[in-house]
Amino acid sequence: MRHAFRPLVVFMTKTDIVRGLRELGLLSGDRVLVHSSLAALGDVEGGADTVIDALLEAVGPDGLVMVPTFMANSPFDRKTSATGLGKIADTFWRRPNAIRSLHPTHSVAAIGAGAEDLIRDHEKAPTAYAEDTPYIRLAEMGGKLLLLGVDQDRNTTLHAAEAMSGAAYLDDIEDTYIDDNGKEVTIKIKGMAGPHRNFIALDRLFRERGVMTMGKVGKAVCRLMDMEHMMETALEALDLDPSAVLCENPECADCIMQRGKIKAARLAREDFTLAAVASDISDDAAQVLTAIQGEGISTLEITADEYPAYADLIGEAGVKIVAVRGKISDEKGAELAAKLGVPFIVPAGSVDEIGEASKMSDKGAKVLVENTNAGSSVFREAYAELSNSPGLAFNPANFAAAGEHPFLSVFYRGLLRHQTKHFYMDDGTFGGKPTFPGRGNGEVAEILSMLRCRGYDGVITLRSHGGGAEAFKEAAGWFWRVLDNI
Repeated sequence: MRHAFRPLVVFMTKTDIVRGLRELGLLSGDRVLVHSSLAALGDVEGGADTVIDALLEAVGPDGLVMVPTFMANSPFDRKTSATGLGKIADTFWRRPNAIRSLHPTHSVAAIGAGAEDLIRDHEKAPTAYAEDTPYIRLAEMGGKLLLLGVDQDRNTTLHAAEAMSGAAYLDDIEDTYIDDNGKEVTIKIKGMAGPHRNFIALDRLFRERGVMTMGKVGKAVCRLMDMEHMMETALEALDLDPSAVLCENPECADCIMQRGKIKAARLAREDFTLAAVASDISDDAAQVLTAIQGEGISTLEITADEYPAYADLIGEAGVKIVAVRGKISDEKGAELAAKLGVPFIVPAGSVDEIGEASKMSDKGAKVLVENTNAGSSVFREAYAELSNSPGLAFNPANFAAAGEHPFLSVFYRGLLRHQTKHFYMDDGTFGGKPTFPGRGNGEVAEILSMLRCRGYDGVITLRSHGGGAEAFKEAAGWFWRVLDNI
């Protein structure tokens, strides 16, 4: 009878692990935060306890080891709450000489010189991991960070960089812990990280800046970093690009949403309000909302027929209607605009059409005329003839289609600029072909720049003629290029 050959299992010892940590750069007297995976190391004689003993031996009696010990469920009890961050972390905090912080979402445990001072009052800090927390205290005292068989996506301290940079996509929450007297305490926590991150994208930057040493301990690929240098590098990256730790996967709804919050914060610094036309994107209200929120937009133009589809979602999503679009003699549209207290925008291109459109004000609506592809001289004549001309919803693409330079020949001069109450970020060629913003003859960058210089506090509507959410996203991308370059 033949027996299957079983290879001899070679277990790592504490001595092996200490030697690997020394080769990586962990020294006696170091203070180190450790994120870990026992499985990544391979077969370890004595399991998690051996790894903990090795870490403590490596830093020596004057050093310190800290591990994250947070849990997902509430309320958090530092005496009993297990952590789901791996066998090493869950074994570490249970040691008699480990001191664990009270923070309900991002507690840590520490063993070594100064452990009590390091974790003290963690729960009183404004955030879970930034100023006045064990994470930043450790960085400020020259601490190191060890990723033992895990990657940057497990690096909690990078959330501190987000919080300290004021990342617009972070949230404020409340959570509860049980104090040492058994009382439940609920606290407010600012700058809480949400869903998906792309921290692994910082790995290359850390290597290039000399922040990180890489090596192996057993089978585990490990990274050892100077925490202060790591934080400086991460903050610099976030300063250059607020979305530096978000992924660019077009199917990642989490990062699309978070990028949208960054854009919304950018728009909040402007005097104008950026809007979109619902029908440019979709006839499905939920798809429209997803598309505009991904671009930081919270206002829409709709028609009277579209309004019922949005009525229930508008309040829930915080989206506002800033204009009702319609045609001449669209009484339903004019009445809705009056009811909502927003302008009623009507395309018109002649003296008679402008005159007819202005009559819709009898329904109580504030009427704005969107110029069609008639030349500017027609509009000048119309406004000269009408004693009570409606305001202008300036559409540069339509003036370009009439063969005119919308900025130099139309907007920059005279009456039409002063009549402009609404601006369409609508670009196109002299031949009448729609283009993305800044890619045609509509001179939209020049007009937008002048409006910003004058503190224009009206609505600027981003147009997308391609139809569909993807075309809208592409148009929005060109809008952001224009805005960032003026």
